[in-house]
Amino acid sequence: MVGSQTLGPGSFTHHLASRAHRKAKRRKTIIVGLTLTSMVDMFSLLVIFLLQAFSASPELLVSRGVTLPSAVTGLEIKDAPVLSLTTEGVFLDQKRIGATDELLRHPAPLMDGLEAQRTLWQKTHPGEKFRGEINLQAHKDLPSVIVSLFMAMLPSQAYGSIQLAVIAGGGGS
Repeated sequence: MVGSQTLGPGSFTHHLASRAHRKAKRRKTIIVGLTLTSMVDMFSLLVIFLLQAFSASPELLVSRGVTLPSAVTGLEIKDAPVLSLTTEGVFLDQKRIGATDELLRHPAPLMDGLEAQRTLWQKTHPGEKFRGEINLQAHKDLPSVIVSLFMAMLPSQAYGSIQLAVIAGGGGS
């Protein structure tokens, strides 16, 4: 006799099987009851922290073909259009505008590109005054005369705040 049941010749194995089945059923219930809320909360906080940490400091993508000059000091870059002067040509936000010498003779494509950037900025910032900021990347081997000629063109399209991209901490080479 087991508990209040009387066991017959084949019922003991049946009793053991049903007992094992009830134990397995209880184990499944415990596993299903496991909650992951605290781990999901922790991962959510981690993702938010990483997004804020990486969005606080903007990165400037250096155009292909540009080796930036080094400088002893440097400031954090601002989010602005990028004008790249390379030995292969001139690029505005990674789009080729033309050859350097051709744009010095006929700057209309550059002026059109700068005007389009300004118009886009004004559409995305309604009610704000255009700040006229632009980042200038110039290959370190370009003559300073060429760089200054392009810098002289920028104010005609209301780009008066020119940030020169350099590698900070270099010490001049």
